Amino acid sequence: MSPIDHINRSTTDALNNSGKARVKANTDKNASEASTAARPAEDRVSISEESLQVRELQQQLDQVPEVDAEKVNAIKQAIARGDYPIDAKKIAANVMNLEKILSDKS
Repeated sequence: MSPIDHINRSTTDALNNSGKARVKANTDKNASEASTAARPAEDRVSISEESLQVRELQQQLDQVPEVDAEKVNAIKQAIARGDYPIDAKKIAANVMNLEKILSDKS
């Protein structure tokens, strides 16, 4: 090997090592920037006054039973005593209305 080959090799190795160091530095910098960019900004939620009112009303409605238990008990007692008025014509009319609604939907 001639002395010139050795010089070129040293220079080439030095350039290659320097290039590798720059690539590694750039890779590390890019990874750091990507890590910073990947972190989302702090999220914030703002609820309007109307939304708060709706939530409050929903909570109030949740406290009200779906069935009026007192009315149900009163009807049960009236039926048991035989005092509950039954209107056969009204029942028949409502059954016919229900049939009409159901047949219109199909």
